[in-house]
Amino acid sequence: MICKYSWHALTSAAFFASLHVCEVAVRNGVDAALTATYGAEWPWNPTFEHSLPNPRGSHFKPQDELRRARARMVKGATGKVIAKIKFAFWCHAFTSRYQVRVWDANIRHAFPNLPAAYSAALNRQAIYLDLDSLSKFRNRIAHHEPILAEPLPQRQQSIRTLIRWRCIEVSEWHATWEAVSQNMATKP
Repeated sequence: MICKYSWHALTSAAFFASLHVCEVAVRNGVDAALTATYGAEWPWNPTFEHSLPNPRGSHFKPQDELRRARARMVKGATGKVIAKIKFAFWCHAFTSRYQVRVWDANIRHAFPNLPAAYSAALNRQAIYLDLDSLSKFRNRIAHHEPILAEPLPQRQQSIRTLIRWRCIEVSEWHATWEAVSQNMATKP
C-alpha cells in the first residue's frame, strides 16, 4: 500500500511539473495568436473582451476571468495578466468560436510544428481535445485524487506533443529532465 501511495505521489508530482511547462508553452502560443489578432495589449482590447462569453450558470466565465486577471494592472502589462489567467481560459481559447477570428490566420505562427497535413480547424480541434483532457487530469492531481486509472502514457504523450507543437527547443529541454517516464517504468 505504501509503495503504491509513494509511486502515486511521485508520479503526480512529475506530471505536475510537465503540465507546468505545457501550460506555459500553450499560453505563450495563445498570446502570440491574440497579439497578432488584437495587438500587444489584447487584454485591454474591447473587441476581444466582448468576444468572450460569460455564460449563465457556468462555473467558468472567460470574460470575468480576463477582467479578474487584469484588475489592478496597468495597461500594457500583458505578461503579468497572462501569468494570472487560469488554465481553463487557455483551454477555452481553442473552442470553435475563435476559429475564424483567431486561429485560421494564426495557428501556424503560434504553433509552428503542427502537422502540415491538417487544416487550421483540425489542428485547433486537436489542441483543444488534448487540453480539455489534460485540464481534467491536472485538476485530479491538484486535488490529490488517484490517477492510477488514467491513461498515463496518453497523458504524457499529449503533454509532449503540445510542447513540441509550440517549440521544439523547449520540447527537447523538457525531455532532458522530465521524470514521468522514469516513474511510469517503476509502476507497482
